[in-house]
Amino acid sequence: MEGHQLFPTEAGTPQGGSISPLLALIALHGMEEAITRVYPQARVIAYADDCVVLHEDRQVLEHGQQLLMTWLADIGLTLNEAKSCISHTLEGDQPGFEFVGFNIQQYRVGKHQSGKGPGGHGRLGYKTLIKPAKANIEAHLAEIGQIIRRSPALPQSELINQLNPKIRGWANYYRIGVSQVAYARLDHLTWVKLRHWAHRRHATRTIGWAIDRYWHRIGTRRAFATPPTSRNAVYLHTHSEVAIKRHVKVQSNRSLYDGDWAYWSSRQGRHPSVSPRLAKLLKTQQGRCRRCGLFFQHDDRIEVDHIDGNRRDSRYANLQALHGHCHDAKTREHGDYLPPGMRDKHRDTEERRERKRSCADLEQRQAERSACRL
Repeated sequence: MEGHQLFPTEAGTPQGGSISPLLALIALHGMEEAITRVYPQARVIAYADDCVVLHEDRQVLEHGQQLLMTWLADIGLTLNEAKSCISHTLEGDQPGFEFVGFNIQQYRVGKHQSGKGPGGHGRLGYKTLIKPAKANIEAHLAEIGQIIRRSPALPQSELINQLNPKIRGWANYYRIGVSQVAYARLDHLTWVKLRHWAHRRHATRTIGWAIDRYWHRIGTRRAFATPPTSRNAVYLHTHSEVAIKRHVKVQSNRSLYDGDWAYWSSRQGRHPSVSPRLAKLLKTQQGRCRRCGLFFQHDDRIEVDHIDGNRRDSRYANLQALHGHCHDAKTREHGDYLPPGMRDKHRDTEERRERKRSCADLEQRQAERSACRL
């Protein structure tokens, strides 16, 4: 369904399915080369069936559009000209463009807010902001309003359980952009809709009475929630609860199967060849040694250190990942230097697990011998 027109899917995977973007990228593999082969400085970004071409020259973009149409025609596809446009990200009547639900636009700023130009010389005079697209904000708000309108007699807990997945899912998708203002606006308008819902349920009561009935204190704020004393107390999540977390692009030559566990552990907090504890420490420390501040390399010796020296306190707050030589220097400063074989290593190693199993087997054999003597 697109707009009010139905396009039945008789074969293949439906649009919007979880595997649909991957299949589209496979089918359109090589599309970038149709443009970059002629204009190497152009940047082509594709996701599913959406594509963006970036270049400072409008004539290059117009010719690139023709090259793209020719390439698509060879595989039996056409470019949707109604949705295709060429725009400037800084100037013009409608600067910027929309891509995968985001609005990308540049804004002029003063010299103290501007980033540096290529090579670190001069000031750009503008900054780029990636925000949720207005159409997507309105569509999300309309979906929330529809859920509230069709639930005039539902229990408050059921309404909250229907709204929470929508709010959390939408906010998590847009948390990589400049979304804080949009989050605050959506939270306010959601509150207005819920206030109207509460007042409509008790038309003979005042607004203040309805707010006291359906809004309760959760921590330091009042939230749309069931009474805290109820058995299954729930509260409505807000968009602003989702922390903004910028996306860090994966380096072009990286792969999950390249064996560089230091890079992937510091990025994802997990890797098949690294224990969960060390991987979490690498992600928390953003791949840096807590002592020297340098990035860990693939062939570095990394050791887990107890910050206060208490080896019985293995909470994450008391652990840090250090280079082997940094760990040595720290223990020397505290006057409790240990030889390399006795250093505070990560516990979950093959050697230690094997040692524990051997000790257990030895104790079992000794117990069996004592029983035979008796």
